[in-house]
Amino acid sequence: MTTRKNSQTTVFLPITQNKTKKVILAALFAALAYVSIQSLHVAIFAPIGAPFFHVGNAVVALAALYLGFGYGTFSGAIGLAIFDIINGYAVEMPIVFLGNVLVALTIQIVYKALQQVFSDKLWLVTIAVSSGVLVKLLTDFLKGLIRALVAGASLEPAAAAAFTSLLATAINGIGTIILVTLLYLPLKTILTKFVK
Repeated sequence: MTTRKNSQTTVFLPITQNKTKKVILAALFAALAYVSIQSLHVAIFAPIGAPFFHVGNAVVALAALYLGFGYGTFSGAIGLAIFDIINGYAVEMPIVFLGNVLVALTIQIVYKALQQVFSDKLWLVTIAVSSGVLVKLLTDFLKGLIRALVAGASLEPAAAAAFTSLLATAINGIGTIILVTLLYLPLKTILTKFVK
């Protein structure tokens, strides 16, 4: 992503304005999200579902930061949705896809708002991604709650089970924050150099 500075504000811009390059990068991020979750995931115990640690969420966050609204919002989420369809999670795919879109939008909105005040700083990325992780925790809690209620649990046990299942989301969230903070600047430099 680049910034255009005028006399009073900083404007959030994706890495490139070229639509063909944006489509290619979006496809690349979708493929990276799929490959990263397919090739590297470790199961984590939870009372509801079968969660696992993976780095696909970091790809979703990076796509959101580099490609902006539209392409960045959907590219990483599409990659994770493809994983869900191929690996037997098709029933959950729509809610997971929507959750990942909300995470990407949150990251973009928070980053854009902070960037207009503080310019382009690495700590802004960490805060924006952390806000996305909070949204992911909320959407995963709601997903677990709905799943438990549909399975026949009453509200309090369903809420308790959904809450205890958030450990996997929290572990993924911490990993996402660390990975994106470490990778953001080096990848931004590479993308800015080769994509323009």
